[in-house]
Amino acid sequence: MQNSGKLKRYFNEYIHTELLVFERHRKKLLFFMFLGGVLLGAVSFFVFTLDIFALSVFMFIPWGMLFYFYKFQVQVFTDGFKPIVVKLLLKHMNSRLNYYHKEYISKDTFLRSSIFPMNPDMYRGEDYIMGKIGEIFFELCELQIYHNSNLKGKLQKWFDGIFLHVNFNTSFKGRILMIPKSDRQSFFSVMKSYTKYGGHELIDTGNPEFDQEFIVYIDKGVNYSEMITPELITTVYDYYKKNGKKVYASFYNSHFYMAIKEPKNLLEARMFRSNLNFELIAEYYQELNKFTQLVSDFDYQH
Repeated sequence: MQNSGKLKRYFNEYIHTELLVFERHRKKLLFFMFLGGVLLGAVSFFVFTLDIFALSVFMFIPWGMLFYFYKFQVQVFTDGFKPIVVKLLLKHMNSRLNYYHKEYISKDTFLRSSIFPMNPDMYRGEDYIMGKIGEIFFELCELQIYHNSNLKGKLQKWFDGIFLHVNFNTSFKGRILMIPKSDRQSFFSVMKSYTKYGGHELIDTGNPEFDQEFIVYIDKGVNYSEMITPELITTVYDYYKKNGKKVYASFYNSHFYMAIKEPKNLLEARMFRSNLNFELIAEYYQELNKFTQLVSDFDYQH
């Protein structure tokens, strides 16, 4: 990670100025929310004292309108916060990275990863980051995927987190899958798709700690040592161990995919607390830096 002192100086020189604009906007919005509530509350009290039932019931309409109006304004506020901060952070980290708030990795790319055992019935995402680090193209975004449960008869959330795609642009051919052992039962159909055509489980990756936590399946005849390097295994395992989040990964030809369960929405603007907070920005920066460092490690290893 880059020196925290440099990040602090960058925050004070560039990010803080942008956050001041949002802080004034937040306070103004809170003031008008309070003022609107007080005025409508006073009108409602006066109407209720008239003891006219029809008129009293009618007051629910302006309250509903006020609620949805402020809900919309809060959404506009929160939607505007993250893009500016992330773009400034990416500029600080790497000028070759681009950010698109409402975009996400295509469903076709997600399906090619062959990590999850379904074609999602609902697929949505945001916070798309793409670009090149060294000679490697990568993209990542936040994803939520849902699939109909045969048992419950309704949509069930399968994944909520970060999805990463890296294109090594190598001559490697074949498939490799890495999943937590605790999820073995849920991924039975995926593992079966490997063994059906002669693939098998890789029992020993050379890293006993990794082998205790993960299952690895490879296609028949694949020269897995070309891609499953000791450095890669250590990188995936360390991320899993240090962050305590479930990690899923796969190779498909020269493409690497990784899905990390991350239900917490980082860098979401707060309405009732100040966002002029270096720690809030630094937390997101550290999380983002982990992914870019991961790609940098891939560039070095391959």
